[in-house]
Amino acid sequence: MMGPVSWKNASTLIVLARNRLSQATHIKANEQQKKQPDYSCMLLKRSSQSKFFANAFVFPGGAIEVADFSPSWLEHFNENGFNREKLTSEFVVSKHDKVPLYGNAPHPDCIPEVGYRISAIRETFEETGVLFCKPIQSHKQSNNVLKIDDLIEWQKRVHHNPEEFLLLCKKYFLLPDLWSLYEWSNWLTPVNMGPKRYDTIFYICVVDDLPDVRIDGSEIIELLWADPCSAVWKHVQGHIWLAPPQLYELSRLAQINSAEDLKIFSKKRQLDGIERWLPIRCKTKNGHIMTILPGDSLYPETEDTPSADIEEDDSSSEATSKNRISFFSPKLFRIGCNIVDPRGHKQPRDLLEEINDSTLQSNM
Repeated sequence: MMGPVSWKNASTLIVLARNRLSQATHIKANEQQKKQPDYSCMLLKRSSQSKFFANAFVFPGGAIEVADFSPSWLEHFNENGFNREKLTSEFVVSKHDKVPLYGNAPHPDCIPEVGYRISAIRETFEETGVLFCKPIQSHKQSNNVLKIDDLIEWQKRVHHNPEEFLLLCKKYFLLPDLWSLYEWSNWLTPVNMGPKRYDTIFYICVVDDLPDVRIDGSEIIELLWADPCSAVWKHVQGHIWLAPPQLYELSRLAQINSAEDLKIFSKKRQLDGIERWLPIRCKTKNGHIMTILPGDSLYPETEDTPSADIEEDDSSSEATSKNRISFFSPKLFRIGCNIVDPRGHKQPRDLLEEINDSTLQSNM
């Protein structure tokens, strides 16, 4: 029997930046260009010394801190025109039950939907130096006070002490830009994936330009900007390695080529809330590794099933409900999904099939 497993709560931010050329409205794109996303996604390479997904390219984020949920944050927002009632009305918006992660916030007096957003913004700042904050309206002049040298110093300070993030915002009259972050998904680390396991909420935001990035050089050693299709192709070629959640989310993002459309979709979709997904890893009869996700006909009725060998391969009937990732090698994979997502997400694109079709056509 498997013993009890505890996950550490974490928060991640999918950062999408509009490509500069796509903003030039006078440029007419041909049909092939229209199929390509007009935005790039921020991906960060973890250090080889990392204890969790070493060398993987991931979205910025990490474990939450108690400081992210301090009542002092609510005081800071309240002093600047956003009391508890207003914040609750703007961010507690789902029509469905909350995911368990929201019920496990480290402070009883916090608003979890605010605290997890602060955590994602803080972690992104620590890892990249990109500060998703906006000036308080009554102190617009403060936006000119925070200079590059100041940002570098504060990035180090916040990295060493998360409580410094609130001090940064107070000193320079800033508010974490909670309004730019939309709830996207919630992933659990599979129970058989090593000693570190996380219950991670994913947020998504769209910015108009590529921000200036200063990676910390310790936890994060490389930055990559790539559209979802290109990122997956780099994984297939072996240039980068993406973990299953990144592969799945990038394939979902690839369904929407316009940054503006994606922003509108994300804002509307979050009203349907998010589901917590625990991937179940197993071996198929032909020796491949399969990750089974909620909604798949093979997904167990209870989440305490760690793994199993199954008598099925990827050629099973189309009538079978599928929500799975099949791995044929560390680089080659296929995402099979024919279900309607109950929270309004689009089905992920089968990018590997498209890549193979494109390769065949180019060789004809």
